[in-house]
Amino acid sequence: MSKKSTDLLPLLDYLRIHRVIRSVLDSANANTAHACWYFSLAGAEILRWHYKKEAHPMAGAMCLMTDMKDSNVMYFAEIENNEVHSSVDAFHAMVACDGYLIDFMTPIFPETAASSNYAFLPPARSFQRRIETMKPSPADLVRDGDFFFDPNVELTDSLLRKVVENQFLSDLIQGCSDWYRRPPKTIPAVLTIGNEKGQMSQVRLQDATVSGAW
Repeated sequence: MSKKSTDLLPLLDYLRIHRVIRSVLDSANANTAHACWYFSLAGAEILRWHYKKEAHPMAGAMCLMTDMKDSNVMYFAEIENNEVHSSVDAFHAMVACDGYLIDFMTPIFPETAASSNYAFLPPARSFQRRIETMKPSPADLVRDGDFFFDPNVELTDSLLRKVVENQFLSDLIQGCSDWYRRPPKTIPAVLTIGNEKGQMSQVRLQDATVSGAW
């Protein structure tokens, strides 16, 4: 497991942000295990509003070594001629903030791998990594937690425009921020939220645990 001197967020805060986003996405019948873009959108909004940080969602090609013993790597990209590229159908998204890349979706990576028919299941871990710790290429992934991320500005801008044009998606992101409370404040266990038809329902905050950090 990669060692880091400090994280940008305390683990309690990180997990609470993950729990809020996951709970809202599940309530909207989203494909949550593959909803990295919405995890990054809502995570960035929460960091901006509740932590007063400059945070931006970024989409691109991403590779993560999850088990160096068996060389298990999760790829979120298209692979052509031993090179990785992101596209609208093959990408991952994270939050860029204060020199870090934060991935609020990694606690459910076991679900992501299972639904993608991977031959292995990665552990559930948090991900807050300084950008300077990123490897220069996928070929340099050697140890557990080694990662590569190649941001795609055009793809990110295109995805942002689609959210701006969809009021329901914008409301979902805002709902995550409205529900969130920064520790040590108590967060409500239930949120009332509307669907695309205007029907209201209650969303219960789900729990989450991780076995360490990438």
